[in-house]
Amino acid sequence: MMRVLFGICLGLLSVMALAQGGDSLQAVEAERAKLQAESRNAEALCYERFAVNACLSEVATQRRAQAAVLRKRELVLRDAQRAERTREQWERLNEKQAQALEQTLDAQGKPASLPAERKEAPTPAKRAASAPEKTPSITPVQAAANRAAFESKQDEAARHKSEVEKRLQEKKDRAESLPTTP
Repeated sequence: MMRVLFGICLGLLSVMALAQGGDSLQAVEAERAKLQAESRNAEALCYERFAVNACLSEVATQRRAQAAVLRKRELVLRDAQRAERTREQWERLNEKQAQALEQTLDAQGKPASLPAERKEAPTPAKRAASAPEKTPSITPVQAAANRAAFESKQDEAARHKSEVEKRLQEKKDRAESLPTTP
């Protein structure tokens, strides 16, 4: 029992040492593999004892606690990676927009002066603030086409509803009632 606890404590110390150092997903995966190996060794030691179930439950409890720590580290790392990818995507998008603006200005013969807000990556607060300003402009022809499409869909829905009600009414008329009990 002491060997099992010593091994698990040693594993926990190594996890904590890695947590203080540089983290990477590979390090987390390596620690997870090491944890599984140590857990298998501890379970093997448990089978040499008389009270196997109690020992196995202790090992499982400790393994779950260590796995939870590893999972939290992994989630933090994945969140950081996701944020970095998002930031890079915004930078690429801004560069493309700046190049497109520059090309259109060159084609029109105007001097290429980029607005300051195009040069920096938008923060989530800026994106949220600018979202209401970006309303698509609809031409009167498009509005009339949209309205006609909406009305045709409404007419089709009403026609379908009346057909369904008519079929239900016909089923009611055809069905004979069951005999009543005397």
